[in-house]
Amino acid sequence: MEWEETVVALGRDNGDEEAVRRDPDAILRRIREEEAAGDAEGATGPARGKLKVFFGYAAGVGKTYAMLTEAHRAQKAGADIVVGYVEPHTRADTLALLDGLEVMEPRAVEHRGIALREFDLDGALERAPQIVLVDELAHTNAPGCRHRKRYQDVEELLRAGIDVYTTVNVQHLEGLNDRIAAVTAVAPSERVPDRIFDAADSVEIVDVEPTELIERLQAGKIYAPERVGTALAHFFSRSNLAALREIALRRAADRLTRASTEASVPHAAGGDDVLALVTGDAAAPRVIRTAMNLAEAFGGSCTALVVESGGEHEGTGTTGDDADGDALGRAVALAEELGAHVVTLEGDDPVQPLALYAATAGIRRIVVPATSGRVRLLGRGDVAWRLMRAAPETMVTAVPAVDAPSVLERLRAYTGFRPTAADAGRAVAAVACATLASTVAWAVSPTTSVILMIYLLVSLLLATRADGFLYAVLAALGSVVAYNFFFTAPRFTFHAYGLSAPVIFAFLLVGTLAASSLAIRLKRQAALAAKRSYRTEVLLESSRKLQAAATLSACLETAAAQVVKILDRPVVMYQVGGSATGSLMAPRVFDVPGTGGGDAESDALTAPDEAAVASWVAVNGEPAGATTDTLREARCLYLPIRTAQRVFGVAGLVMEEGGDSFGSFERNLLAALLDECGQQAQALAAAAEHRNLSVKAEKEALRSNLLRAISHDLRTPLTSISGDADMLLSSGEALDAAQRRRLASDIYEDASWLIDLVENLLSVTRLDDGDVEVTRMPELVSDVLADALRHTSRAAADHRIAVDLDDDLLMADMDGRLIVQVVVNLLNNAIAYTPAGSSIRVAAERQRRTTGDWVVVSVADDGPGIPAAEKARVFDLFYHGGRTDGEASNAGEGGDARRGMGLGLALCRSILRAHGSDISLRDAYPHGCVFSFSLPAAEGPAASAAAEGPSASLAAQREEGEC
Repeated sequence: MEWEETVVALGRDNGDEEAVRRDPDAILRRIREEEAAGDAEGATGPARGKLKVFFGYAAGVGKTYAMLTEAHRAQKAGADIVVGYVEPHTRADTLALLDGLEVMEPRAVEHRGIALREFDLDGALERAPQIVLVDELAHTNAPGCRHRKRYQDVEELLRAGIDVYTTVNVQHLEGLNDRIAAVTAVAPSERVPDRIFDAADSVEIVDVEPTELIERLQAGKIYAPERVGTALAHFFSRSNLAALREIALRRAADRLTRASTEASVPHAAGGDDVLALVTGDAAAPRVIRTAMNLAEAFGGSCTALVVESGGEHEGTGTTGDDADGDALGRAVALAEELGAHVVTLEGDDPVQPLALYAATAGIRRIVVPATSGRVRLLGRGDVAWRLMRAAPETMVTAVPAVDAPSVLERLRAYTGFRPTAADAGRAVAAVACATLASTVAWAVSPTTSVILMIYLLVSLLLATRADGFLYAVLAALGSVVAYNFFFTAPRFTFHAYGLSAPVIFAFLLVGTLAASSLAIRLKRQAALAAKRSYRTEVLLESSRKLQAAATLSACLETAAAQVVKILDRPVVMYQVGGSATGSLMAPRVFDVPGTGGGDAESDALTAPDEAAVASWVAVNGEPAGATTDTLREARCLYLPIRTAQRVFGVAGLVMEEGGDSFGSFERNLLAALLDECGQQAQALAAAAEHRNLSVKAEKEALRSNLLRAISHDLRTPLTSISGDADMLLSSGEALDAAQRRRLASDIYEDASWLIDLVENLLSVTRLDDGDVEVTRMPELVSDVLADALRHTSRAAADHRIAVDLDDDLLMADMDGRLIVQVVVNLLNNAIAYTPAGSSIRVAAERQRRTTGDWVVVSVADDGPGIPAAEKARVFDLFYHGGRTDGEASNAGEGGDARRGMGLGLALCRSILRAHGSDISLRDAYPHGCVFSFSLPAAEGPAASAAAEGPSASLAAQREEGEC
């Protein structure tokens, strides 16, 4: 695009009602493909693509030709390269270079009845080549495209891991816009942020002599013949081309210098920061660009400061009007686009906040908008002049606007003098009320001092309701005129014959003006204090609620509720979930309390096309939707809730049909709230990751303990089995029947012990992993105990085991198979840790509690008991208490009884917790210990058949006295 590109753009910059809306199905289809690609590439995602810029100083220098030539070289080297979009030039030599390259079909977009050709971003992402050629980086896309600017398309390609070749001219760099306009008298409307150019991985300068470029133009290789004369007379003059060439070469050299400096010297090591006052007047863009250029030249950063007043935007060059508010919003957006840090402060006058912030931050360079001449009213004047007095240690740069402001505009900008009908009416009312009250007072006592005080008092009282200083001016002038007419001799005339009359008039004028102005200023300062208090309260409340959130969904819900409270508009909240990049969970709509949006409104806000925009934001981590340059046809403004590493959610703010925005105060509150929400979400994610790491570490320690225990505890039985088997094989004929029976019995016992050990180990593992399903049903407790007694170890014969049931038909809800294992483990534990001849008592009784009827099962012994220091650890996995040698010798014949691996009690606890119960330990009287657990009691028919079998068997065992 050339210097007359403003005409060619065909109104693309404005939001047109005829804009073609994006196809939601196409967006969703592409997002699903990206999610599938994200799963294949892993959690880290694709590496960012590389950007190569072919840089020139004017159209026709050969940027596109050089780009296509480089594409042919890359293709010969084996690169997968595609021509995404090349501007349809009439240059035959350039078009000839398209032969042999894969060229994508451009996307057709109809705008105002004209068919436009645009770069097909979705097609390029779907094709996913290694390199894409995209001509004219500064191009403005037609309405209906996803992004407003083509450089945003390129950024999305780079995020997808695709390398990009592109072209740009020096006049399209945002930071050089003012210099280009001063040189050529043409301000290009299509611009690219300098950060895109500076962040390019490679910049190739395409340069020709201005004389040769003019020859190309005259030969018709750049423009059609009918346009050559106009171009030569304006943009393509020899002086312009020489100046542009110099600017382009200097800019490219500055880029290399900054890159080398940043690589060798960190930014924190030096550099002067720059502070810029951002206003809503015509000078704001020039102020921001100048500040950014100064920051880059001095190696520092740029801070854009917005000063808002309590009422109207006094001192910032903005009023309460929508036009001025939009101008301030555009200025803030430009500052953010150029990479400046935006700070919003409240103040009645911009000078003091500027000076204080600069002193606090240690900034010595300030850029402010300038005015032509000085306007002083009530102590207010040119910002630059007063700033030099307030901060004499700083260097102040005043940047004039292109068009000098009028006197009225300067009054509005620096004094708050904004004529409104309301203030005029209040001034007239104040004068009338004061005159009426003064007439009554004059009739009582014709004293001049009382009349003056009445005028001052009434003007001061009504000043608390005024909006601007127009009231103060009108009230002061009106009071003087009314006092002269009604109370100065000769009365009811505008004449005054007294020598003191001029002094009285001056006193009344200045006093009324000063008092009213101070009242208005105090009113605004009170409004500022209220805003600060409200902001602090909201941020503190949000911080407390966010820190109290235990899950990501609760964190996002809290943030949405706070956003609704701040902005008083519905919010749609999406949570990012799943393994795929940008995968969103079902949205939730948070309506403003008392409005009752209804299901139809909620369905409209969560429609597929709106969800597609939210998915794009989740994938790219950038704002999109209404009031942005990306998918701006959406109804909501979608903002990512993120940190530098991850996007946790997407907040959709419902905007009005006209695409309204909100002020800097609300914008800063929103940014702070969403940023804190992202930080809390990151903290929750880090805590979850820490828990996962702890679980992994615990499992690793468990695995190590298991291997250590197996290597130690399995050696004895395996050695015994191997020795006994070897003896049977080698000396079997020499052994008598009793010896062979004893060896076989030892082998069987050791093998049974190993089988029980492995079963317990597998059971604990399955229970901890949740692989065992607990099926509870009513079971006879007597059946369970009888089954457990039949599976105790052979050492049970050396102990006295008694069973005590208060009801043979006692039933409980349980998984009988697992509870049998619990009782067996408790009995074997008592057998192993008590001397031979000890008594073991198994009891079951019904207990009535507040939570219902329970069956309590206990296993008690009269052994030495468990030391108090070990009671808290007896249920830990792989823990077993020590025994004396005497106990060990009494535990089994030959003193070879084994304590085991410490799995039995851990398994009991896991089984009972799976039943919703637990196991407890207490001391027995006078010595020993009691293990007990509870199960819910169950009601069942007292069928005699159910009691005759197992119950009779258990009764028979009790009659024998020992089991």
